[in-house]
Amino acid sequence: MPDEVIAGMRNTPVWAAWEAAAPTLPYDGQVMADTMSGRPLPPNRWRSVNIPVLVGHGSAGETYMANGAKKLASHGDNYTLYALPGEDHNVDPHALAPVLTTFFTGVQRDMRSGSVVVRPGIDPRVPR
Repeated sequence: MPDEVIAGMRNTPVWAAWEAAAPTLPYDGQVMADTMSGRPLPPNRWRSVNIPVLVGHGSAGETYMANGAKKLASHGDNYTLYALPGEDHNVDPHALAPVLTTFFTGVQRDMRSGSVVVRPGIDPRVPR
């Protein structure tokens, strides 16, 4: 990244949070390895995963993020793809919380009526 771009970023309100997270970047790199290179995902990397997996992306996010999420979710029937309506890469925690609650508990609360619905998974699902 050019020095002038970094200099501009230092003047943003989020810089302190980015700086605090900087020590974790080597671990991110180890976990992600070459999966962010633009090349196809390694086909056997996730085959051994046999638990339910939620793969999410923001519906207003970049196309390449949605494509990556869709490709990852295609690795098995235990993968659930969910597009967070109107969200981009910076998902609002208030939008994400009910999706995670439903995924992990199977319980969904209707925010308008307050009623509780037990579901086997996320509703609605985004078709693969």
